[in-house]
Amino acid sequence: MKKKIEIISELKMSIERSIAAKKIEVHLLPQEDAQKLYSIEKFKYGPKPSLIQINFHWENKVVHLVGEVVSGWGSAVLRSKIQQLKQGIRENKIKGTYPVIIGKYLSKNQREICREENVFYIDLVGNFYIHYPGVYIDKEVESKGFPSEEIERNPFSDKASLILRKLLKDRSKPWQIRKLAIELKLSPGYVSKIAKRLSELDYASFNSLEGLKLKNPSALLEDWVHQYNYKKNKDFKYFCLAKGPEDILARLKKLNIPSKINYALGLHAGACLISPHAIFNEVHIYVSDKESMDFFVDKLKLKPVVQGANLIMLFPYYKHSVFYDKQKIRDIWVVSDIQLYVDLYKYPLRGIEQAEHLYEKRLKNLIEIKGLPDGE
Repeated sequence: MKKKIEIISELKMSIERSIAAKKIEVHLLPQEDAQKLYSIEKFKYGPKPSLIQINFHWENKVVHLVGEVVSGWGSAVLRSKIQQLKQGIRENKIKGTYPVIIGKYLSKNQREICREENVFYIDLVGNFYIHYPGVYIDKEVESKGFPSEEIERNPFSDKASLILRKLLKDRSKPWQIRKLAIELKLSPGYVSKIAKRLSELDYASFNSLEGLKLKNPSALLEDWVHQYNYKKNKDFKYFCLAKGPEDILARLKKLNIPSKINYALGLHAGACLISPHAIFNEVHIYVSDKESMDFFVDKLKLKPVVQGANLIMLFPYYKHSVFYDKQKIRDIWVVSDIQLYVDLYKYPLRGIEQAEHLYEKRLKNLIEIKGLPDGE
């Protein structure tokens, strides 16, 4: 992230190119004013930030914007900080002041959140949303430069999610980069990049001496399910001559599946074996390659179909991480609880219902460890 002084300078130039005001002032809010603004409640995510004030001078009035520079696109963190900012302005009764979110580049998702929360936004690329009596500025610019840096360090990408899975599984201690890289078979340089990104997004604390430690797991999980979509998996639809899903699972259990066949049940079928709740009609099986898929097609005498499928093979979008921490239940391999949760959350047929049940029964104690709440 750029230094605050650089942000202020570039922000002022960006505003002056887009807004015709008699005078524009951009500066850090004095520390005593910032402390007063944020004295309402303890921050849920991270320390109290440095705030920037923007003043627009017109012929007959002055309008003040106060906001924070955000470096990430985590929706849970962003929504929390927006609420803190709005509450601080409201509780301190600062008249003529409006909340604003400022960034080097604000993604489409970030901008939509700001609009939903009725908060202004400005970024250095030229995206503006400012709307108050007598002034309406709404400008959208898609950048080809800034987002590439974000994508490169996307903590919810396939390989990066290995780090998230490990941190969620073991929150008892900080992890040194090299040790984490060796355990996950990733390069130390890549792990270091993701660690810094997790710190920027306030999901984790990280420095070279103390290592990497998760501190906001619920925010991380919330943003993960909104970034991920099970539809990114490549599916192959089949019909299995069976009375229902339970019959298919019983037949899977009876198969002598060689160790070289890399598979795991996912979505409702996997959740049914872990913590059953919702009724379902389709069995989803993740397979790592065509050989594994062909094995099940042959042994279960599956027929490819366009409609009426009751068994679906998935070539995983998360090809490096989907089998991480898989578990054997009733002699059948099932993906991890975390993978089940992120897959089910957006699944249209009772998916979120099953996901929330799974969270309460299996994940809640992992995410909300007693004595170790979010942000500590």
